[in-house]
Amino acid sequence: MTNSFSISAELTYARIRGLMGYFADASRRYGVPLTLLLAVASRESRMGLALAPDGTGDHGNGIGIMQIDKRHHPNFTDRHSHFDHQANIDYGAQYLAKLLQQFNGNTTRAVAAYNAGPNKVRTAIYAGLPPDSVTTGKDYSQDVLERKQLIVQLLGLSKATSLSIYVLPMAAIAFATYNYMTTQHP
Repeated sequence: MTNSFSISAELTYARIRGLMGYFADASRRYGVPLTLLLAVASRESRMGLALAPDGTGDHGNGIGIMQIDKRHHPNFTDRHSHFDHQANIDYGAQYLAKLLQQFNGNTTRAVAAYNAGPNKVRTAIYAGLPPDSVTTGKDYSQDVLERKQLIVQLLGLSKATSLSIYVLPMAAIAFATYNYMTTQHP
């Protein structure tokens, strides 16, 4: 599990790179909570900080901030640049919304399926296993949901639905993080 300082730095990076509007737009468009999208992006790529110089992760299989897997989503990954953050976030939100619908709103199962695929998660559930038993690190959904809670706390939100709701807390976090990162410490 990551800590609040790491999440704060990731949120600051996303804001500085102009990504927060993409997350907010995708959240509204697909009805996926903003904080959940941010948490998935945090786990997948540290909101872009963990990407290789070519915009990939997962040994070249994951594309962009939301780590869209080219082996399972070639129709998307073959048509979009690894650096098309808006399309990547939008596609990740659309896919997560589809999974939430498939799993009747069960966030744990949908988030696990985002990582491992819906068939693997269903197979685990039918076998009486937890959804995370088939995910990376066997803790994917638990970790994402913990990150979501940290993001809620850092942004001072109880329910994020609009970009305008978190502009001031985000600016404060960005300012504090920027000052910390640029100050020379003896």
